[in-house]
Amino acid sequence: MLDRVRATIAEKQLAQPNEPLWVAVSGGVDSMVLLHVLRTLGHPCHVAHVDHGLRGEESEADRDLVLAYCEAHDIPCEVRRVDVKARAASAGESTQMAARWLRREWFAELAAQGPYKVATAHHADDVAETFFLGLIQGMGARGWGSIPAQHGIYIRPLLDVDKATIIGSARANNIPWREDKSNADEVYLRNRIRNELLPTLEEWRPGTHRNIRRNMRLFGELDLLARTFCDNALEGIASGADGTVRVPFQRILGPAPLLVLHHLLRDLGFHPDRFNDILAAINTGSTGARFPGKGVEVFVDRTELVIAPDTTAPPSYVLHAPDDQGAGMPLTIVATTPDDIDPQAGPNIAWLDGDLVPFPLELRPWRNGDRMRPDGLGGSKLISDILIDAKMPQDRKARVYVLADCDRIIWLCGIRLAEGVKATASSTNVLKLAWSGA
Repeated sequence: MLDRVRATIAEKQLAQPNEPLWVAVSGGVDSMVLLHVLRTLGHPCHVAHVDHGLRGEESEADRDLVLAYCEAHDIPCEVRRVDVKARAASAGESTQMAARWLRREWFAELAAQGPYKVATAHHADDVAETFFLGLIQGMGARGWGSIPAQHGIYIRPLLDVDKATIIGSARANNIPWREDKSNADEVYLRNRIRNELLPTLEEWRPGTHRNIRRNMRLFGELDLLARTFCDNALEGIASGADGTVRVPFQRILGPAPLLVLHHLLRDLGFHPDRFNDILAAINTGSTGARFPGKGVEVFVDRTELVIAPDTTAPPSYVLHAPDDQGAGMPLTIVATTPDDIDPQAGPNIAWLDGDLVPFPLELRPWRNGDRMRPDGLGGSKLISDILIDAKMPQDRKARVYVLADCDRIIWLCGIRLAEGVKATASSTNVLKLAWSGA
């Protein structure tokens, strides 16, 4: 294992020999082994442990293990207690997303003071899990390479090491660790991929794990080639003085038009299905076709695709996963259990069966012609008619949103839930949706 990690660090230029590093250590087996390996390879290590305070005595036991290990081995250790629930409530984020941002903010502070890199314990199995998670939820043209070996201040020396090898190293070197019980909670899709999908694939075809790891490296290189291709295809394209970007069709209509569109419109709030619609509008010469995004409006001109700032229309959002919730979005999604379902919670709360709701989802203002199948109605109905029945004031209609997947409207936010998506006592993957819009 030491030779493999040493080779990864050298090949991917993650760190110089004997370079001091911060190591993010949770107390789990992955991070405890990472700390041991980096120190054995000669890197002076400084431990950073985040106490999320979400699991009561278990969180405290994690912290105590890390502190005791560092004291026994004379390792500098910093501990930060963060208020995840307060961050989630104020920013409208899920607990997982809030915890991630709080960790990143603190790690950035530490790295600014030096050492200047933070090693995290992502490993080969994490790479496969992240790839399948993105594949299921719709990662678009990004994410083929899954988890990069280095990104900003972060380095990941264990990416070529599988979980079984990590556990074997911990046992062989008498390294203590603690198990996080949430890693077995099937409420989280990642855990189901880890505990159900990947073992099933290995059972169907022994050696699948090894093949996936090999292919993930190829996917990573393909991702780099795709980015280079798209950068070349769009070279010289820049926004005008008013922020408008004009892209001649010939820059898009090459050997990989959807790839270029994904690259061009990334992070602008478009559901992946909209890329197909935009390409179809270009190919059919549908001049004037318009597609609202997050802060922009894309429309098809005679010879160009125009991306113009939209400062008047309410923004749209794309959620690639339940915890993919940006600040300012008027919807919060939290993974929970059937025991938390409260039918009396009010119209701004909805309880969905996560297994019946395919991500990515699009949160957007409703449009004329939108239809949905309200729960209990037994048929479809125009959104405009539902709003009339609800006696929605005219001035508020423009601020009404819908949550939709690629085929249907799931929720007329705060008003009506669609049929076939409601969580029940038998649901194993419950999502609590809270609408905070006007």
